[in-house]
Amino acid sequence: MTASTELPDASASTIDPEFEQALSQVLSAAIEHHQKNEVEEAQALYRIVLDANPAHPDANHNLGALALQQRDFGRAITHFQAAVGANPNQGHYWASYINALTVGGETSAAWVALEMAQQRGMKGPVVEQLIQQLALSGNTRAPAPLVAPESATKAVGAPGKDEASVVRMAAPTKQLVNRVTTLYHQGRPAEALEVARTMTERFPNFALGWRAMGSSLHCLGRTFEAIEPFERAVELEPTDAESRKVLADCLRLHNRFADAEAACREVIAQVPQHAEAFRILGMTLQSLGRHEEAEVCCRKTVELTGSVVAYSTLGVTLLDQGRLGEAQVELRRALEIQPDYGVAHENIVFCMSHDENVDEAALFAQHVQFGEQCEAPMRAQWKPHGNGRNPERQLKLGFVSGDLFHHAISTFIEPILEHLARDAGIEIHVYYNHSINDEVTARLRQNTARWNTVNGLTDAQLAHKIRADGIDVLIDLSGHTSRNRLLTFARKPAPIQASWMGYPGTTGLTAMDYYFADSFHVPTHHAEGQFVEKIAHLPANAPFRPARLAPPVNGLPALHNGYLTFGSFNRINKLQSGAIALWAELLRALPDSRMLLGAMPPESGCEQLIERFAKEGIGRERLDFRTRSGMPIYLQQHHHVDICLDTFPYAGGTTTLHAMWMGVPTLTLPGRLMASRGSTAALSLAELSEFVAKDTADFVAKGMAWANDLTGLAELRASMRNRCAESPMFQPAVIAAGLSASLREMWRRWCAGVAPAALGVQTPGTAARNNLEKS
Repeated sequence: MTASTELPDASASTIDPEFEQALSQVLSAAIEHHQKNEVEEAQALYRIVLDANPAHPDANHNLGALALQQRDFGRAITHFQAAVGANPNQGHYWASYINALTVGGETSAAWVALEMAQQRGMKGPVVEQLIQQLALSGNTRAPAPLVAPESATKAVGAPGKDEASVVRMAAPTKQLVNRVTTLYHQGRPAEALEVARTMTERFPNFALGWRAMGSSLHCLGRTFEAIEPFERAVELEPTDAESRKVLADCLRLHNRFADAEAACREVIAQVPQHAEAFRILGMTLQSLGRHEEAEVCCRKTVELTGSVVAYSTLGVTLLDQGRLGEAQVELRRALEIQPDYGVAHENIVFCMSHDENVDEAALFAQHVQFGEQCEAPMRAQWKPHGNGRNPERQLKLGFVSGDLFHHAISTFIEPILEHLARDAGIEIHVYYNHSINDEVTARLRQNTARWNTVNGLTDAQLAHKIRADGIDVLIDLSGHTSRNRLLTFARKPAPIQASWMGYPGTTGLTAMDYYFADSFHVPTHHAEGQFVEKIAHLPANAPFRPARLAPPVNGLPALHNGYLTFGSFNRINKLQSGAIALWAELLRALPDSRMLLGAMPPESGCEQLIERFAKEGIGRERLDFRTRSGMPIYLQQHHHVDICLDTFPYAGGTTTLHAMWMGVPTLTLPGRLMASRGSTAALSLAELSEFVAKDTADFVAKGMAWANDLTGLAELRASMRNRCAESPMFQPAVIAAGLSASLREMWRRWCAGVAPAALGVQTPGTAARNNLEKS
């Protein structure tokens, strides 16, 4: 809204001509400052005019415009009301007044004012615009983002009496607005986006166009691109709480947590009972390590809505804090509300896999329940696959993942894709379920025949696309983790489907035929009763590529410290009571030893952990906390650790491999669950089974034995990288060849009409062996 430059009617003024001329000069100076956005100077001069003439319509109008810019709705309404009262025949005064009432939440009064303005002769596009704005605003204090009426800026002393010249609205037609709204609500966001983009180009000051653009991008999963249009929308319409809410979530998803927090708090200031703003704020604060505040926000959302999403988010917040029992209570409440809510199922199985009080039968049953609730209704819709049954033809291999950026999964899959890209028997198709594209994404794309970004597709739409693409074997890389598309797999779009590496356990889907693992992660005798899928064994579970910026291995710190330092770099929700009790037993047996705990929140967030160690007789002085950090610093922290101690029942995986590359072995205690055997596999494949304990007593005994053999531990540290290089887990070519051979065997079985069955490590065929030799 620009400054009004109208002068009052002479009949409305009792000021003598000389004083009126002086006042006109003050008003002109005020407008000049206003147009330069010199707010304080403009306000001071406008007030001089009002001191002389309190009813001065333009001074009131322009002070109202400044107040609205500062979001002081009450003051803005007061000034606009005075302007209308002084000169009720000026259409732009009415437009500004009605707009202020609308964005200030006084919609009932705005409708009345609009009727009065029309009675005064106000008509044309501005009326349609105001009606549209009011209709979209509803009865809340958070109207939809429509641009505020904008008056024309004219030379001082040259008022226009024709309303069309006084009020000029840069706004699209009602038909165009209806079209973009209809397309969006019909589930056609790509088409809505094109219309919205046109609106923003033609009408850059029309906030609804920017909102529609941001909403369409958000619906398509292009959350990073959605940030800018939402920022523009709330700049044009600061009281648009809904746009600001979605903006906050986009900022959160892209790790701009401070901005996300500010946006959420702005929404709550406007709409104090805005449940979704509290929920997004809770997730944001959780990411910032402010756990208590996060929990308060999530519980506020539950209080306000009692929705399935509210309970699920609260459950995840408690899970992240390691409060597994409480988390399961909230997640089960979500499932009571909506038994087929896939997200709650995924969160609860992930939570249970970390819980030392949950046995394997209960965990398996929960996975199966997910399948029964979420997959069973779709099984009747499965269709036969028309893929050609030539057992030796080139296979179309599809990978589905939302983690193909700078993420742990990419470090495992990238070397596989590099080798499979040279396999003439395979054509690689990727279905990427995220909006982040970085240098890792770019490298991965180079090793694929077809790359599809699918985060904007529904599960049904993605299943249709995969079937249309003729994929022969479809591999899930997520399991029950973020950004998975298990409900696409539940529709059985490919004749052969398998899960791999993203989640250490069954999907629970009968549509999933195989699960890839090595024999240490999932021994044959452990698969029964834990997996719906048939296990296909590989030479190693997945290849590990060490960080390029890894520091060199240093000497054993115990040799110069004079005491042994144990370490753990696992996330805090893996640190369960049983593991801490066992670690403490080892620390008590070696009174001079210390414990370094990495990947921790700020120390204020470790108070409960300190208390848990204290209950086990380990004082704060023996604990060294290191907060989560970037890769080079994280790896360098291993220079201060002699032996890592593993968590259970959810063991380390990538953390154990990083530690090995830095020369540090991990003492582990495996169970029957796959989640407990990540370190066991890494150590065993590197011929370090002497660090794999049989039971808790053996765990303590092995720790004490190595503490008394520092020379042997130092020699092992110095030779660890060579030992790693000889392990299949550090040889992607070997794993890729094994995968290729397994895929071919699966395909031959399908072509022959034979049901899936457990597969041992397959011997690569001639083509695969040739590729292996070349690589």
